[in-house]
Amino acid sequence: MINKLKIFLKTFPLEGYIWIAALLILAITNMESSHFTLCPFNNLGIDFCPGCGLGRSIHHLIRFDFTGSFNAHPLGGVALLVLLYRIFLLAKNSMQQFKTKLSY
Repeated sequence: MINKLKIFLKTFPLEGYIWIAALLILAITNMESSHFTLCPFNNLGIDFCPGCGLGRSIHHLIRFDFTGSFNAHPLGGVALLVLLYRIFLLAKNSMQQFKTKLSY
């Protein structure tokens, strides 16, 4: 059983681990306080950025605060669905590779 788990974890791509870690960080981060931003528009003093608020919106969605999510960014739900679908596809492909490695 442990060997099968090791094989599966080795076949799961790095991208999947990154997306899962990002969603976990968004779930446990305290978004109520001020935070550092990597947004180049915000750092240059430009107020409009089409992507600003997506992380905060996903954070609110994970905590079932739907109005806060929509107020942070209207497309946060779509972004969360896209990320979850991508993780699902990566896991599905990894399972197919896992089954082929076990058949050898």
